Amino acid sequence: MAESEDNSNTIVSKGITVSYGPILALDNFSVEVPSGIVGLLGPNGAGKSTFIKAILGLLTPDKGQIKIAGHNPFTESAIVRDMVGYMPEHDCLIDNFTAIDLVSYLGQISGMKKRDAMPRSHEMLDFVGIGEERYRLISSYSTGMKQRVKLAQAIVHDPNILFLDEPTNGMDPHGREDMLALIKKISDSDKTILVSTHILDDIEKVSDHAMIISNGRLITQGNLDELLEGKENLKIVKIRGPEPAMKDFAKVLEDSYEVRSVILESGQTTIQFINTDGGNDLFKLSREKNVQLRAYYPERATLEDVFIGTLEQQNGGAENGN
Repeated sequence: MAESEDNSNTIVSKGITVSYGPILALDNFSVEVPSGIVGLLGPNGAGKSTFIKAILGLLTPDKGQIKIAGHNPFTESAIVRDMVGYMPEHDCLIDNFTAIDLVSYLGQISGMKKRDAMPRSHEMLDFVGIGEERYRLISSYSTGMKQRVKLAQAIVHDPNILFLDEPTNGMDPHGREDMLALIKKISDSDKTILVSTHILDDIEKVSDHAMIISNGRLITQGNLDELLEGKENLKIVKIRGPEPAMKDFAKVLEDSYEVRSVILESGQTTIQFINTDGGNDLFKLSREKNVQLRAYYPERATLEDVFIGTLEQQNGGAENGN
């Protein structure tokens, strides 16, 4: 029973280090992943896919420990294989298989009996929206259809934990919405779903929790509402007036505050900035610069704001030798 603490979080990694020659992909990476839909965010090369592969036991870390629901993926691979499903980013499907044959085959590899794998595969292909096309060769499928088949094979054996690497990759807007809706439906059955993606809007739509990784290290993590807390000082001010006067107003703000964006359109300037004070200085400044203050209100931060701000803080600390 010594591992009960690890069981409280679905995935626990402690001090994981993975290197590819001179490249350090994960650097003493430690994290506790809760249940629910969890977004794994980071720029290209941050270590997201390496982390997933290490969790799945597809590569062996140089050092550190990983537990999945209390099990070691390297010494208990058969147990872990039965409890996890994996949707890779890359095109991993076999072109000369039909979808029904491939999903059934992969279900058997995941431990299902053949007599159970075929009907279950039909159910999952219906679930992801693959109809009569399931009898066509995968080589004839569009990118969106292949993504749906990859999801079907990941869930065919009814795993408790899912790893989805760029699940909406290459899909059109309608297909993306469908995929996100499927992920939400899957999570309703009390599964843990780790979604690795560079599309922050996707995470904001479906996730309960997010982790931001950069240069192989965990930068921040938390419940989405908690991550967006502390960003309530993000404000929007809208002004009208002569263009030179509006530029002067914006310049003063940039000298005094952290300005995120300045947008000039149709004779109006919209400025997004961080302000921990009240708005009295803005009214005074608008009079001095002879512009009309048309609006001033708080704006709820997005996950993109948190992502960019977090990476900027990390890069600033690195430049200062911290």
